[in-house]
Amino acid sequence: MKGASEKEMLYVIQQGDTLVAIANRFNVSIEEILNSNVLCSPDLIVPGYLLIIPDPNIPLPKAGVSPYYVIQPGDTLWCLAQEFGATVETLVVNNRIENPDDIFTGREISIGPPTPEPNELKESWNETGKELCKQMPDLMVHGIYYHGSYTWEEIGERGIPYLIELLQHPCETVRIYTFISIGRLALDDEKVTQALHKALSDPNEIIVKLAEFALLRIHLVKFWSKRIHVAIQPNKLHQEPNLQSPAINIREGEVLVSIQWYIPSPTGEEGPRAGPQIYDYVQIFRTGQFGFLPRVGFNQLPMI
Repeated sequence: MKGASEKEMLYVIQQGDTLVAIANRFNVSIEEILNSNVLCSPDLIVPGYLLIIPDPNIPLPKAGVSPYYVIQPGDTLWCLAQEFGATVETLVVNNRIENPDDIFTGREISIGPPTPEPNELKESWNETGKELCKQMPDLMVHGIYYHGSYTWEEIGERGIPYLIELLQHPCETVRIYTFISIGRLALDDEKVTQALHKALSDPNEIIVKLAEFALLRIHLVKFWSKRIHVAIQPNKLHQEPNLQSPAINIREGEVLVSIQWYIPSPTGEEGPRAGPQIYDYVQIFRTGQFGFLPRVGFNQLPMI
């Protein structure tokens, strides 16, 4: 994908571009571009970065804001906190950042609210699963367990004993999202890897697959970075952020590298639960191919 036509709303920054030139080309203001994208340093834009070009006829959410963000040149935690409606302290704590004044380009950070104590989150998961396991509507699963999986990631190492307990929960939904949480956390902890290897002989095939994917991600993150992710369900990788564009199949277990998160469809196409379809721009680790991975359900990431 190169550049964009004057009718398109997604632009790939080219060598020598300036924000002024891009704004003039598409007849929009710099302020409108800044309101549509995460850009901490408007004078330091990087070739290859994707920009949403705002169109008043197609209202879109701001690009790049959830649940992760890859640090760009010129970013500061203060600026990113403003962009994400967070605080510097929350970003520092949730991402275990040692020096807030020295964040390196290319690092992937998690964007979320202040975290509860791990025992509180564990009790919420435990009690909800016991009382409502087979009666939980999808929206409740999304709100408590899907979002909670990112909270466990942000809690970090302190959550490991509680997650290991939840692996034995009688409710399948709780167990599934516990394995997903461990995969998101991706810590090379002996007790965690022992529990995951034990789960490889579980009679539930879903649990076995999630244990395999979590082990794979832990291994890859240890030797590379947290920008390595693993697909946990089949999907398609599109050439453009458009479900009608050419695509290739993504299998379960495919290893993906995050390039840019949360890109709303520039055509305004509707997602599976209303609202605009959201994509993530990723690279297949195995082949080097780039493309747009559509989110599923309530704009959920189909990967850990």
